[in-house]
Amino acid sequence: MFNEDIEVEEKVEVEEVENEEGEEVEEKEEQGVEYWKAEALKNKAILERNKNKITTPQKSGDFGYDVKAYLKASGISTTEFDFVKAEMKASGLKDVDELLENPYFKTKLESQREINKTQEAIPKGNRSGGVATDSVEYWMAKPIEDVPLDKRRAVVNAKLEKEKSKNKFYNG
Repeated sequence: MFNEDIEVEEKVEVEEVENEEGEEVEEKEEQGVEYWKAEALKNKAILERNKNKITTPQKSGDFGYDVKAYLKASGISTTEFDFVKAEMKASGLKDVDELLENPYFKTKLESQREINKTQEAIPKGNRSGGVATDSVEYWMAKPIEDVPLDKRRAVVNAKLEKEKSKNKFYNG
């Protein structure tokens, strides 16, 4: 096999064992070359088998499928897994079941869910529904006293223009 060229001497171990009468008797255990060759073959087969295995590396600190399934069955959504991991680390608990039964954790989970609901309710984007506050159209609807001094002349001119363009016999 690996070192066939090298001769291996048989090892003999001697143990002193007392027999039933209390006398010391030498007992020999022989482990020959055949035993070690068999062990080498067994270890080589194990290595070959493990080399061909497909392993999915699990991130350290990540939950396995069993824990994820348990959390989902307990009412924890997949978006809350990171929160649960952080709470496990903060509390020092190793068992997920203990954490889920902890009243402090339950309270924090409810408050986290409320925060998430609030964040989801806030509209995304910067779209405004009205006219920009620096435009003349915005200030035309306001009283003249509220209009900034630098915009007043443009607002008054726009109001006069709007009145001139109105039809006398048309409501519009």
